[in-house]
Amino acid sequence: MNARKSKPQIMIVENEPLNMKLVSDLLEVNGFETLKAHDADMTFKILQDHHPDVILMDINLTGTDGIELYKKIREMEAFKDTKIVALTAMAMREDRERIMEVGFDKYITKPIDTKEFIQDIKKMTQNE
Repeated sequence: MNARKSKPQIMIVENEPLNMKLVSDLLEVNGFETLKAHDADMTFKILQDHHPDVILMDINLTGTDGIELYKKIREMEAFKDTKIVALTAMAMREDRERIMEVGFDKYITKPIDTKEFIQDIKKMTQNE
């Protein structure tokens, strides 16, 4: 079993630099450690050495999209129970239903409600 990290670790998979900065700054100022990846390749490199408490996944990634990346991560034994959250600008009801059917633990739309977002992340990291 992993030694307990001092801060909950959140991985952000986001290819838009401004969105990455906003989310990582918001998490860090609220006491979380962040890991940052902008595509599938970088995600897998980071997951070789880290086991984040939560993975925030943009759906519209360049190359492998967030849904395919989600499926590949879930195939990895070490990450079968890791909470993976869709963090997306796709806000239509049909998008939400399609994304949640894949198996994501939560669906958060951009632009995010910062207070609600932090509350959601805190709940997910406390229920381990």
